[in-house]
Amino acid sequence: MKNIKTIEDHLIELGRRIESQSSDQLIHPDQSTLLEWRGADTRITSDFTPSTPDFFEHDLMVYTHHARLLSWLFFELRDTFADELSAKNKYGFFGTLAQIAMAHLAQHQPEPDDYRPLLKAVLSQGFGFLERLRHQGSLPKQSEIVLHDEDSEGRQRRIDAETDDETV
Repeated sequence: MKNIKTIEDHLIELGRRIESQSSDQLIHPDQSTLLEWRGADTRITSDFTPSTPDFFEHDLMVYTHHARLLSWLFFELRDTFADELSAKNKYGFFGTLAQIAMAHLAQHQPEPDDYRPLLKAVLSQGFGFLERLRHQGSLPKQSEIVLHDEDSEGRQRRIDAETDDETV
């Protein structure tokens, strides 16, 4: 387990970078091979074509013009919480981040040119995970079975089959 202070310092540094660096400076080394995030049944894409063949039907899809920048943040948050992530909680972790991004994007249409509010909304959930670590000592566990569903407006969401609660 990483030191809580180390995680907190890294999250604060990410916030500073979002505010002070230009978009072309926000790139993770892993983006040299994978420009847009794919992992833990979550995908971030700038391809708004719904028939993209290289995704699974159950993936949570975050469609944004800022896919590269949001992917940078996902990679950074993965690295920040790496010692806490496991096969049991990574779907909940990244699914929650994706749902925060989708909710933010749904509330801000048409999508603004400024990527910072989107990244800050997702980063705020990183601080939420930090608080969970402080008070409970671990990230939320995720059920072995996750149902993927859409609401009446076609927005994706995940439901934990054990608790019948949305993953948030």
